[in-house]
Amino acid sequence: MVFYPVGLALTAIRLFVQAGSWSQILLSIALTVAISLTLPFLGLWGGADGKGFICLALMNPLIPALGGNLSHIVDPFFPFVVFSNAYVASLLSILYPIQRNMRTHRRRRLFEGFENENFIRKATAFLTGYQVPIGELERKPHLFLLESVHRRESTVTRHFEFDLRVDLDRSKELAEIKRAADSGLFRGSVWVSPGLPFLVFITLGFGIALLFGDVVWCFVSTLIRAIVPLL
Repeated sequence: MVFYPVGLALTAIRLFVQAGSWSQILLSIALTVAISLTLPFLGLWGGADGKGFICLALMNPLIPALGGNLSHIVDPFFPFVVFSNAYVASLLSILYPIQRNMRTHRRRRLFEGFENENFIRKATAFLTGYQVPIGELERKPHLFLLESVHRRESTVTRHFEFDLRVDLDRSKELAEIKRAADSGLFRGSVWVSPGLPFLVFITLGFGIALLFGDVVWCFVSTLIRAIVPLL
């Protein structure tokens, strides 16, 4: 209600001042809107993430004319620079599960009950999730269930469940896990994955873009400069 009108006003002014860039401005906004509608539809983003990304495009469809590092950015579409920076920043979120799992591993076997899972699936769980008591999962809606159980008489088998969608309803799986835990078939801790809104990383990506520019392009260009003399 506030930022969309402000963004539209800024874009209108920019179209007037930079008349020669109107096609790039409109294309940047159109592509951003397409991504912002498609990803929530696919369940890969929340609705607020998409709205925030559209707002960013309305305010800064092209690279802001601030000089410094921004003047060296190759991609003129500022929202996509922020987008790539945001995904790089999101990789830092694996540090939290790693340190929790390292501490848990010192106290008990980390993958007890998951002996049938292969190394790749265990490594994926180690990097993206950690164990919490079932009660904590119910109190913290931002935690996403990362496992399911299958009961067979007096035994249960536990399996990791990986899914990129943020809109899945895992209440059925959670109820089955609670019944198995209440029956004493396994210890009352479950694997979960923290679900931070991507808008957090978009904000980080925006700050990184202003301070350092396009980190992905910086990495690629540095790699190219290092490899070319060797050819």
